[in-house]
Order: sequence, then C-alpha cells, then structure tokens
Amino acid sequence: MIQLMHSFRGTTLPEAVREAVRRGEIAAFCLFNFNVVSPAQLRELTLALYAAAAEGGLPPPIIGMDQEGGQLIAVSEGTTELPGNMALGATRSPELAEQAGRVLGRELLAMGVNMNFAPSLDINNNPANPAIGIRSFGDDPNLVSVLGRALIRGIQAEGVIATAKHFPGMGDIESDSHFALPVVPHSLEHMRGVELLPFREAISAGVDAVMTGHIVFSVLEDRPATLSSAVLRGVLRQELGFDGLLVSDAMDMNAVAREGTLPSLSAALAAGNDLLLLGHIPDQLSLIPKLAYLLDPQSASRIQRARARLPRELPPLSVVGSDEHRQIAQTIADRAITVVRDNGRLPLVSNPEDRVVIVTVKTADLTPADTSSKVRVGLPSAISRRQPRAEALEIPMHADAAAVRAALRYLEDADTIIIGTIAAETDEGQTGLIRALCERGQQPIVVSLRTPYDCTAFPAVQTYLCAYSVRPSATEAVARVLYGEIEPQGVLPVVLPGLEVGG
Repeated sequence: MIQLMHSFRGTTLPEAVREAVRRGEIAAFCLFNFNVVSPAQLRELTLALYAAAAEGGLPPPIIGMDQEGGQLIAVSEGTTELPGNMALGATRSPELAEQAGRVLGRELLAMGVNMNFAPSLDINNNPANPAIGIRSFGDDPNLVSVLGRALIRGIQAEGVIATAKHFPGMGDIESDSHFALPVVPHSLEHMRGVELLPFREAISAGVDAVMTGHIVFSVLEDRPATLSSAVLRGVLRQELGFDGLLVSDAMDMNAVAREGTLPSLSAALAAGNDLLLLGHIPDQLSLIPKLAYLLDPQSASRIQRARARLPRELPPLSVVGSDEHRQIAQTIADRAITVVRDNGRLPLVSNPEDRVVIVTVKTADLTPADTSSKVRVGLPSAISRRQPRAEALEIPMHADAAAVRAALRYLEDADTIIIGTIAAETDEGQTGLIRALCERGQQPIVVSLRTPYDCTAFPAVQTYLCAYSVRPSATEAVARVLYGEIEPQGVLPVVLPGLEVGG
C-alpha cells in the first residue's frame, strides 16, 4: 500500500522493510532522530533504501524528515543549525530565507533525504499557542507568505520536496494536537484572509507538498482537517487548486489516533490524503494488506510522479555543516537579534574588574515537535570570550522557591546580570527571579531565547532582547550585539500584547 509513509526503529535497514521496498509495497518513509547517529550513517541508511527500490526497478522512495531549523532539527549532529523561522521573520529578508532553504535542501539531499517537512506556514497570532511559537515566521500573514515562498524556493532549488504545513493553519490554537484536538471557530472570511493566505501563495509558487494539520475549523466541518474531505478536497484541491502531494501529519497523534488506528487511517485516505505519515504506530508492515483496498489511483499517480522527479545523484557529504552554510546561519542570527527596549546600557564595555554572571535555563523539549533538549545554551561561553570574569549559572525549568532563593544569593554582588530565558511567560521560577532582581535594584539584561512573549511577564525589565533561538549562532549573535560588535537590526515579527516597546 504505497500511500503509507513508514517509519522504523534503528540506524540500519530492517530486512523486512528492505523486501517491502523492493516489492513496491512501500513508496515513502519518515525518518526520526532515533534513526540517526551521524550524517555519514544517515546517508548509508538512505542509500540502502535507494538500492532496495532500484533492485525492484523502481525510482528512489520519498524520504522525509523534520529539518525546520530552530526548535525542530531532526539531524543536528554535524549539520548546520539554522536559527529557525521566527529568526528569519525578524530579519524581514526573503533573500536570507531562500538561502536558509538552500542550506536545508542541500544538506538533506547530501544525506539522502529528499523531502523536508518544512516550512511551517502557520501564522502565530495567538501568544498562548503551545505547538507553533518560533516555528512560525510571525503573526503577519503577508510576512509569513513572502518568507514561506522564499524558503520553499530554496529547498526545491536543491531538488528536495518542500512541504507547506500545517494546512489549513495551526497558528491560532490553545492546545497541542499531539495531546488534544484543537478547534478554531473563525469564519470562512477570516480563514481565507489570514490562515489560508500563505498556503495560497505557496501553491501559486509551486510548492511540491502540503501537510495537513490535525485541527478542526468548525466553519467547514467538525472533524480534524486530516479526516475532512470538505477541507482537503473542497478547500485545498478545488478552491486553492493544489495538485501536488498531500501528506498527513503523524497519524499517531492523539487528535486523530483517538479514533483507532484502522478507522483513522481509513478516514484519512477517504478524505483525500495521498500519503499517511504513520509516525510511531506499531507493526506498520501489517497495515499494508489491511488498507490495500483503499488505494486511490490519483494518489498513486501523484506519488509516482514525485518519485520520478527525485534526484538520483547526491551532493558530496562535505556540504553538511560546511563553513559556507555556517556563515549563512550566523548572518541570519546576526540580522535577527532584536532590541525590544534599552535604557542606555548597551553596548556593554568589557571591564576585567566587573563581576558578570550569565544565567541560563536548562533546555528541554517543550513539545513533541522539539529537539531543544540536545542543545547546551552557549550564551555563557560566547560572553566569556569578551568578558574575562564572566560566570555561568544554570537553573532548571520551573525552578522551585529554594532554587530561586539560591540564585538570588549567588547574584547578590554581581555588577552585570544577563539572563537567557526560555518560555518564561509560563515559568514562575524564571519570572520570580527576574522580578526579584528588579525589585532590589539589580536590573538584569534579559534575552529571550525562544518566543518574544517572555517580557510580558516582567514589564519592569529595562533592557530586553530577542534571539528567537538557543542555537549556537543565535547566542553568538547576542554577544556581538551586547558588546557593540554589530548593530541590532531585527524587527519584532509578532505583537507583544500590552507591552510598550521602545529603545
């Protein structure tokens, strides 16, 4: 059943999967970070999939991964860690977005991956959104459209399938479809003018694939979009005229999995999906004969056309993490840093006598679509290269009262305190520490390393910057701005509710 996008555990190709590819029963795969040890190992794995298809006289299988940049990077070891979409939103630069797309596409293809589940075209117009955040370019539909088109152009110029997601738009939700079923009550007029605009623009620009979101737009149908013919055939195919590959989001997510494996997969096929991303559903090979009777000839034709266009030759592995690509990441990060407000403290002057303490938060995966836990925040080391007596203090996410008191004691005689926050607007430990420092007259310099909304939780902070990322290029860029090596150029890509912005 070639409409099932399979996954498997391990870093080598299971023999049963190899045989299914050779027989033409599997046409597409989604790989995860547990399939990866290194870029070289991933290339060896994907080439084994290519070889299995060739043995059956077939073109390469479609192999997809979540290589968005920023928060979600499936392959980070040895690759270029781009700052992500919201950082691009702060640069306002289609040129940089296209360069980012080329980096993503070129590095993926060098590792044998020919489909990228990117970009997210969700418009993050709800600060409480638990699923999207910095995965979005911003809260302006036009900005998201322009940068989305540019990123798609870059990915596809390298021969990789770009995937616009999560149709029809998951920007204005308050629950995560990994755990619950989000419902958006907007009118059709609002939907066409906001959520659908970036997808319409991406389709007009020739995007190869669109991924559905497990989200209900009640104005269309009280079912998840992935299971809704009204959304997929009515809006995407007929109204927007999309004739490329339609890929479901992972079918093991609770928003659709609650209906049962076979019922939800059957409903998704009936609704018009070409490929069903099986995610972590167990015993996937057994699903092939059970769903074979639902094969759609039009979907099969789209899959065959897509496979026929896939590159057979891969770029050299040396492009992965190359100096050229890392410089592009650094340029994006440098251009993205946004000074939201400043009371005249910047730029800092390095003084060997000053006690400078950099407080960071231990990274964690805040959603299942997150790989941040693999990153050690590099802000202390970046500042240490400029400030001889810099000290580092790491606190846990959601630090308890005792940990906050201990941090306050440690910071008591610090001359300069720089705090890198992560999702502080929902973390009383971080906000409590910052408020206490402000109250005792130790005004910290606060840098948001995730969404910009953190500062709404501590409006008394007088110097506040946004980096939009915990990746090394972003923390290096923060240090460059703090010490006056570069001028801050970033512009907020979202509105900060109830906050006066100046600087």
